Amino acid sequence: MPDRIIFNNYFTPVVQIGEHVLLLTPEGNIPARATWIEPIPWIEVDLGAISAGSFTDEREMEELYVADDEFAQYRMRTLTDNVVLYRHACPKATVYYATEKSYPYVPPGSTYDAIDSLKRGQLTEFFQYKDIKRYIQLQNIGGADVTESKVAFFGYVFEIEKQAGIEKPYTVIPCMARKAKAGAGLKS
Repeated sequence: MPDRIIFNNYFTPVVQIGEHVLLLTPEGNIPARATWIEPIPWIEVDLGAISAGSFTDEREMEELYVADDEFAQYRMRTLTDNVVLYRHACPKATVYYATEKSYPYVPPGSTYDAIDSLKRGQLTEFFQYKDIKRYIQLQNIGGADVTESKVAFFGYVFEIEKQAGIEKPYTVIPCMARKAKAGAGLKS
């Protein structure tokens, strides 16, 4: 079995060329084989100025979308001090990081060194399947206005060939927030 795990300590491609995946998407389970890998070094997005204590509008992240025969593996960084990733959703109505009683946020980049798994981006990893809608919203938690609110994404894009069925061994890849499983007809 390949030594591939999602949310790995080291940020390497989740699969290699020729390996099989089972993509969990809002469209259902998609068995496929990776046919190409390419790095995505840096996608920087500025959501604009935010007043102290305020939020950006929820924004569709079209910059992260890939072609219909592709999926991407991303990690992210909030670059602007005192700005947090307040909401991350895919699909729109379903947020990441939610527990039964809270909606945790991704802290500003200046605090990442305090927690190893944040420093490596391990806790910010997510997977994007083609152009399935993805949204983020930022919050300024500081006491002063900011003129920009930058977030950066980096990772890998994989070309895939869909398969009629799943071939073992394979790596399961969730391309949506876990609460979206029910809407996609997927079971735990």
